[in-house]
Amino acid sequence: AIYIDRVDSNFVFGSVTPPGAGLIVNGHPVQVRPNGAFLAFLPVDWGTGRYEMTARIGEDTSLLVVSFTTRPEHEPPRPPEGPFPREIELTGGVARTDPRGAYYLFPEPGTRAVTDGWWNGYYKLPIAQGRSVWVAGRYVRDAPPTVDTDRPVLWRVGVYPDGRWVKLRLPVGRKRLYRVRDDPNSDRIIVDLYQVISHIDRIDYCPGTEPVKEVIWEQPADGLLTLTVSLSGPSWGYKATWDGGDFVLRIRRPPRLRRRVKGLHIALDPGHGGEQYGAVGPTRLTEKQINLQVADALAQLLEKKGAMVTLTRTTDTTLGLKERIDMAEQAGADILISLHHNALPDGINPLTAELGCGTYYYRPQSRNLAAAIQHELSGRLGLPDEGIYYNNLALVRPTAMLAVLVEAAYIMLPAHEEMMREADYPKRLARAVYKGLVSFVKERRK
Repeated sequence: AIYIDRVDSNFVFGSVTPPGAGLIVNGHPVQVRPNGAFLAFLPVDWGTGRYEMTARIGEDTSLLVVSFTTRPEHEPPRPPEGPFPREIELTGGVARTDPRGAYYLFPEPGTRAVTDGWWNGYYKLPIAQGRSVWVAGRYVRDAPPTVDTDRPVLWRVGVYPDGRWVKLRLPVGRKRLYRVRDDPNSDRIIVDLYQVISHIDRIDYCPGTEPVKEVIWEQPADGLLTLTVSLSGPSWGYKATWDGGDFVLRIRRPPRLRRRVKGLHIALDPGHGGEQYGAVGPTRLTEKQINLQVADALAQLLEKKGAMVTLTRTTDTTLGLKERIDMAEQAGADILISLHHNALPDGINPLTAELGCGTYYYRPQSRNLAAAIQHELSGRLGLPDEGIYYNNLALVRPTAMLAVLVEAAYIMLPAHEEMMREADYPKRLARAVYKGLVSFVKERRK
C-alpha cells in the first residue's frame, strides 16, 4: 500500500497504452490526452482504500488496482528523567521558535546551553530575556562536568583579511548559541550571541578588510550580545564557524563583475538523482532526468559566456543535500542554483490551481537574484508566473554564497510534461535562467 494524507479528494495521474484507450477510475470516466497521459481529481474512497483503474479498447480491458492507507502515527515520546533547569550539550540539529515552529538557530556540535523545560520530545532553551528556542531530544545530551558555568565575557573583536574573505574573530571562550542574519537591504550582517556578556573595549581593523566598513556592538538584553557588521555594498555571502572557543565570521569579498556572467563561478545543482527520482510525470518522465538535462544545457551556455561552472552531479547518482552544499562551498562558487520541477501535495486540485513556475530563496541576500531569474522564466516558458517564494529549503539555506532554487514547471501535469519532452526545452529553460543571471549582474554592477 501507498500512503496519502487524510483528504476527501485527491489527484490521480498516469498514462495508458495505446493512447486511444478509454479510462475509468473508481467508476469515474477520465479524459485521456493524445499521448495517453491522464490527470483527474477524484473523491478518495477510504472505505475500500483502493483505486480501481480500468482501461478499455473495444471489448479489450485491463484492470489496475492500487491500494492506499493513511500514514502511521508515531508513539508519543517519553519525558526525560532528571531535574530542570540543567546544563546540556548539543550535538547539532536545529533550534526552533516552538516545537511546532520555524527554524531559528543552527547549533554547532559541542554547544553548551541550559534547558529549563521539555514538551513533546523537545527541550526548551532560554536564550535571552523573554525568549527561548526548542531543540529535539535526539540532539541533546547531558553536558560533561565543568568548573566554569558563568556566562563568558567578550573583551575584543578582530577584523582580518583572509584571501577571498574577510574574517571577524571573537574570542568568546566556549561555544554558545548564536544567530547570524543579513539585513533586508543586504548591506549589513547581524550576529546575535546568546548567554554572552560584552566587555568590548577594542576592535582591531587590519588593512585590506574591505568590504567590511564598521563593526558596532550592543547588549539589548541580559546575556544577548549583538554585533552589526556594515558593508560597503550588498552581501555576497558569509560563513559562521567556531574555532575552538573563538567565534569566527568570514565575509565573502564581492567578485569582480564583468560583462554578463564572465568571471563568475556558478554552481548548478540538478535536483535528485540515483535512488531519488523526485517527482514523476504521467508518462514516467522523472524529475531527476529532466533536471540533469537542463543543468547540462545551462552549464554549456554559462561556460560559453565565460563563467566557471561546478555541477553537483553529472550522472544519475545519489547525493545528500549536505553533499551538494559542501561541493558548492568547497568549489568557491559565487552563486548556487538548484534546478527542479514541481509537484503538488495531497488534496490540492491541479485542475483549478494556477500552476506555473516559481523561484525560491531563504536569505535576504539572494532575494534580488531570485526575482531576476523569475522575471525571465514565465515569459520564456509561456507559463503562469507564481512569483518568488521565501522558503526554508536546504539548498537555499547556505550563507556562503547567493543561493536560489528554480521550480520551472509541474512535471505531474500532462501538458507540462509534454513540454519537457520537447527537444528544445532544456535549452529554453537554460536560456531563461541565464538571462535572469545577466539581468541580476547588470543591476549589481551599478
